[in-house]
Amino acid sequence: MPPPELDADGLLPPGIHAAAFAEIRARFGAGLPARERQTELLRQIVEAAKAYPTIKRVLLWGSFASSKSEPNDLDYSIIVSVDHDETRVSSEHNRFFLPFDARLFYGADRNYLVIKDYPLGEYVERMDFLCRTRRGRPRGILEINLRGEVTP
Repeated sequence: MPPPELDADGLLPPGIHAAAFAEIRARFGAGLPARERQTELLRQIVEAAKAYPTIKRVLLWGSFASSKSEPNDLDYSIIVSVDHDETRVSSEHNRFFLPFDARLFYGADRNYLVIKDYPLGEYVERMDFLCRTRRGRPRGILEINLRGEVTP
């Protein structure tokens, strides 16, 4: 199912919108050099994430998931199972999934790069943050499900 239309402010409607990588690439990743670079980065992240059973979903938020023609960066988070800390991340993937390295390479927000799906209260709090603009307005985010737990 493709992502919903953007609202008058260029944002997704509130909620978490499941979409396949191909749908996100077609809708948000083509036409402008910055978007094409960020989409290539997203492709690499998704491909790498598939190698780790503890990484369940990739979330996209911020200016990439908006109508902004030249987003500054790719804001993404990974949703992981509670036992993800025991997962050894390959050195070639550190820049995608380890907060310090992601911050160095891409300026990723360390506090929201890795989100555990439990305990539920902490998960809900972090999701609420992602689903709001800096001014607190509700917005939608995109979800690429890697494990087939939810069908769009």
